Amino acid sequence: MALADSFDGLGDKIFVEIVYMAVVKGTLGETAQVTEFNIGSFSLGTNKVISNAVLQVEIYSLLLYGLGVSGTNPGSLGIFGYVGNGTVEKSDFEAGVFLNSVDVSSSSAGDILSFDVTPFVNQRVSNGDAFAGFGIRALNFGGLFLNNRYPTPSGIKPRLIVETTDVTEPVPEPTTMLTAAVAIGLGGWLKRKKSSQQHKTKSQH
Repeated sequence: MALADSFDGLGDKIFVEIVYMAVVKGTLGETAQVTEFNIGSFSLGTNKVISNAVLQVEIYSLLLYGLGVSGTNPGSLGIFGYVGNGTVEKSDFEAGVFLNSVDVSSSSAGDILSFDVTPFVNQRVSNGDAFAGFGIRALNFGGLFLNNRYPTPSGIKPRLIVETTDVTEPVPEPTTMLTAAVAIGLGGWLKRKKSSQQHKTKSQH
């Protein structure tokens, strides 16, 4: 039976404003890091288009133990996009569509991961949506911690970098950066087997 068949697909618990967030896919459950960016005030001029949109996150630690995982690197993380509403909800755990993935098989603590979310952000702005939501999940067995607001040397918090291009100019110019300071919600959504409610994710640093 596939691992996904062991769970109901619904979040059971929400953790908000934690220093670092676990992204886990284990035998006893799964967690995801979710963030929503307020893009309601973002507008494009008549001669501007979004040429690039990247969500960046930092790996805080690979030493994650819990939910059946014992320091195993998941190999890759996937990002899912959904239309947010500015409210952290359990239903956001598996909301949205798969956008792409990044390889973390050789990653270390402090590495910055970049997810290309250009088409998704373009669509949200085009539709006039107020919030762009993103969920990061482990695609294979294993887990790690992503930095939320811990003062690491790099100082990287989850951030959405948007670059626009003047349609009359060939060279794109960065125009705005939406950081975690304007993110509405950042947390982990935990889903577990009903028979495993006593298990909790623990970390060792």
